[in-house]
Amino acid sequence: MHTIAFITKTIEPFEELVQLFKDNQYKVLQIDVNQIDEHVLKFSDVDFVCLNLEYNDIINQHLITTIKETTKAPLYIFGSKHTDLEKVALFNAGSVGYIDIPFSSIEIYGRINAVIEFLYKLTKKNINKIVYGPVEIDLTNHKIKNDYSIYHLTKVEYKILTILLEKKDETVTKDRIIDFVWDNDRSATDNALGIHITRLRKKIEHDPNVQLLETVWGIGYRLNYKLCEQNSK
Repeated sequence: MHTIAFITKTIEPFEELVQLFKDNQYKVLQIDVNQIDEHVLKFSDVDFVCLNLEYNDIINQHLITTIKETTKAPLYIFGSKHTDLEKVALFNAGSVGYIDIPFSSIEIYGRINAVIEFLYKLTKKNINKIVYGPVEIDLTNHKIKNDYSIYHLTKVEYKILTILLEKKDETVTKDRIIDFVWDNDRSATDNALGIHITRLRKKIEHDPNVQLLETVWGIGYRLNYKLCEQNSK
C-alpha cells in the first residue's frame, strides 16, 4: 500500500482527488498546514506529498524545507496565486511540480500514481543479492548464507527485507512494515513484528557491535544499506 499526504488548510479543493486515492487502496494522510510541525515524523512514511500554498513567502518555503528534510518523497505544490518567478523559487526549495487550482482530479491522480509506480519499480528492481561481510542474502531464492550455514527466509522475513530495501538507509515506521507484511491485517502487532525482526537479525548479522538492521526507537527500523555490497541482474 502506498501513502500520500495532503497538507492544506482546507481539504475542499482535494475532496475528489483524495477519494480517488482511497478508492485505489492508497493510505491518505490529511494534515493541517498550520500543524505541520506536530506531524513531521509521519513524512518519513509517505510516497508522495501534496502541499497547498495560498501564496509564496519565506514561511511557505520553510514548510517545503521542513518536509524535504524528513522525506525523499516527491512534492507537488498546489496553488493559484503564484507568479512564474515564485514558482521557480518553490522548485528551488524542493518542489518537483506545480499544479494550478482548479485542476482535473483524474488527471492529477494519474500523474501522481504514475510517478509513484515508476519510483517503486526503480528502487525495487535489480536488487537480488546483498553481501554483508560473510553474510550473503539471496532474495531471489529466499536464502541466507552465513559462514557455513544456510538459512531460509520465511515469507514474513522476506517481506520485511523487501520493504526495507525499497527505502535504503531510510527509517520505515512500524505501521508501514506491518501494513506491508501482513496485508493491512489490523490484528498484527508491534510485538509480532519485533519477534520476526529478532529472528531475522540472528540470520543476517555476524558482528555484535554493528547492526545491519537498525532499530530507530519509537519509530521503526532501518536497513544500513551502506554496509552492504549488492549484485544485480
